[in-house]
Amino acid sequence: DVGYTSKLFVQALFPYRKTDDDKRVIETPSGKIVVQSDEGLPYGKYPRLIMAYIITRAVENARRLKEGKITLEEACHIPLGHSMNHFLQTIGILGRGTGGATGNLKNIREQLIRLADSRITVKADDGIRARGKHTQIIDEWDLWFDSRDPNQGSFIESYLNLTPRFFKHVAEAPIPIDLNVLRQLTKPRSMDIYIWLTLKQYWLAKNNREAYTFTWDMIAANFATKKLTKGQDWVNFRTEIKKSIHDILTVWPNAGIE
Repeated sequence: DVGYTSKLFVQALFPYRKTDDDKRVIETPSGKIVVQSDEGLPYGKYPRLIMAYIITRAVENARRLKEGKITLEEACHIPLGHSMNHFLQTIGILGRGTGGATGNLKNIREQLIRLADSRITVKADDGIRARGKHTQIIDEWDLWFDSRDPNQGSFIESYLNLTPRFFKHVAEAPIPIDLNVLRQLTKPRSMDIYIWLTLKQYWLAKNNREAYTFTWDMIAANFATKKLTKGQDWVNFRTEIKKSIHDILTVWPNAGIE
């Protein structure tokens, strides 16, 4: 079940757990990535599943746009269904841990609103040249979801409109992923590492290389959610990464990682 993601999401872009922060700064070898949302940062597994759906639809729309079948405005339009249950079926998570419980449905609705308000800034400054780019993901949203009654429908279909910049970013270099694997992974860190592994496997094939060894420092640059200063911090981090890799190998035995 082929889906797509973007290079922006090949690291721990969103927190794994709920936080009161509305901004997150990720240090990378080439600069910084800053994620902000006035509604609070998206967190956990649901934003990752929602973004996979949004980007997959955007890639499909980009293909139709190139064929001249739709306009750019239509290509940026992402429908979400007429009810909460319809939306859950659309993104492929109904019956996968939602349990139909009001608390989970409320959380999913909240994550969708946090995502809609999110913006990403990529910065680089080497002391001579300073560069940056702001990317708002969603340009407009209209959500008619009742978390108390997931079957409650609406005559008006909920939707998101992507910003042209984010749509262009996705359309230019989409990264293919297996949606079945992503949906079976219940922990957000495992989902992030799966997407990262998919990109690395593609890189190996493209460069005709059989293997590549990553240091723990390189892994930490992508997936550490805080600065690792003490020895115990590294022990805990390695333990969590190994658990995630075990989860991935359970659903993707041919991942090729040791």
